[in-house]
Amino acid sequence: MESMIEFVHQRIKKHKYQNGIDFTMGNGHDTLFLSDYCHHVYSYDIQSLALNNTKELVKRKKNITLFLKSHEYFDEDVQDFEVGIFNLGYLPGGNHECVTQYETTLKTIEKALEHLVKGGCLHVVVYIGHDQGKESTNLDAYFRSLDHKLYNVAKFEMMNKNNSPYVVIIEKR
Repeated sequence: MESMIEFVHQRIKKHKYQNGIDFTMGNGHDTLFLSDYCHHVYSYDIQSLALNNTKELVKRKKNITLFLKSHEYFDEDVQDFEVGIFNLGYLPGGNHECVTQYETTLKTIEKALEHLVKGGCLHVVVYIGHDQGKESTNLDAYFRSLDHKLYNVAKFEMMNKNNSPYVVIIEKR
């Protein structure tokens, strides 16, 4: 069976997009992936290590803009987009004390849904194997509260593995 991020990638591969956003750049793997399916990709992280790792990974790509700033400010750079990915947690190989924060992520997701075009999808991968990750499960209440006339919301998870990551996909109707 695919990992949760492989599952997300399989869904994204079905279309081509004008603008994509990697809200949590990390080591750049989602940024690189999106660059094959989007005319332009915008990628955000607050850690220099993430930016440097991603720069190296995507150095041959011309359709990517990297930002060393919080995803919270994506709307300074992008007015609308068709596809976005959040990987909530910490930078693999980085400082595990520096993690995505629930409050900032919720604000960003709320704003992202305003900028998501009709028919676009936001993919949120929630890693719950650490303390802040467990707090991120509070996002589920927000996802459940979204108006079903405006959004389709689905959750995909491994049911027989404790603390395994899960994916929430939000499609704007």
